[in-house]
Amino acid sequence: MRSFANLAMHLGFSLFAVDATQLDDDCRSSNATHIVWKISQTMATMPTFGRRRSQTTLTQPKCVVQPRKQAEQECLKYLQDTIMPFDVPFFETLGFGSHDDDVDGLGNGIATVSVKLALDAKAIYPWTDSLPKEIFYNYVLNYANLNEARTNWRPLLIDAMNFTESPLWKSGNANLSSVVTWVNTHLWTQLSRDGSSPIYFKSGQTPLIFDPMSVIAYGYASCTGTSILFSNALRALGIPSRVAGTPAWYGNATQGNHNWVEVYDNGIWKFLEPSPALAHVDTLEADPCHRWFCNAERYPSSKVYAATLSKVVSSYFPLAWEWHCKDIPAVDRTQYYADICSSCD
Repeated sequence: MRSFANLAMHLGFSLFAVDATQLDDDCRSSNATHIVWKISQTMATMPTFGRRRSQTTLTQPKCVVQPRKQAEQECLKYLQDTIMPFDVPFFETLGFGSHDDDVDGLGNGIATVSVKLALDAKAIYPWTDSLPKEIFYNYVLNYANLNEARTNWRPLLIDAMNFTESPLWKSGNANLSSVVTWVNTHLWTQLSRDGSSPIYFKSGQTPLIFDPMSVIAYGYASCTGTSILFSNALRALGIPSRVAGTPAWYGNATQGNHNWVEVYDNGIWKFLEPSPALAHVDTLEADPCHRWFCNAERYPSSKVYAATLSKVVSSYFPLAWEWHCKDIPAVDRTQYYADICSSCD
């Protein structure tokens, strides 16, 4: 399997070369030993998820430079503190236990893998430079979306997409929007079982097939499974994303549900559909009115939620296949869709 960490190491400088006063406004983290964060108003009020604030942290008006080891500890602590209730019984399996005496890889859970590879992505991809820390934590670092099976999808997706060898990356012209389009174009074939027949949409598959590994193994999924896989693929490349959707059109469960993906682009959450096996894929630039579910008559009677990890929210994500579950934190996005789809027929 290709080593994502090796590429990060090739971009590194020595410890003594880190100088916060020389950082540009984009807070570039092209360094194997330090991580650079953009300072935002909300970040300034966030707690430090370690026992004490490191004396080696360097600051400047727009960026903060943090030793890689400390960043790893804080990321793991954040995931631990925001663990969803139904994951708590598997606390150590996920990688939150003591690792001092672990043998045979028994302490290597998906949380620890997620931390390492998410920070590698931050060091490599420039579109992560402007991300506030809380956005990175919730929507890049996060290993979960809904209540899908917790599996080690991140290294598999990184390896399968092989994005750093793509013409888009090598052109030097890749930006967040173009990468989203690239993923929605190539993901489905590059994860196919035979290398040519792409993963495709098949209705009525949730909850039988909706975690990433099941979608890849079967080669198809309905909207929830394709949305989770698409969101995870974007996160693997450092792009903040989350699953959004309605549990019941018009508030009526007999009308069905739908899920799609939202992407954080320059301070704004935009939405698009995963496009498995489609000749024309959805993009962030597409007119929202071109999406079949964006029309005035659907909202606000159809409630929309976007899944998050932060516990500083007042809503939960209703699951159409698990109605009594209130364990998934969410942001109520109903008004956003009522506004943006209000002019659509």
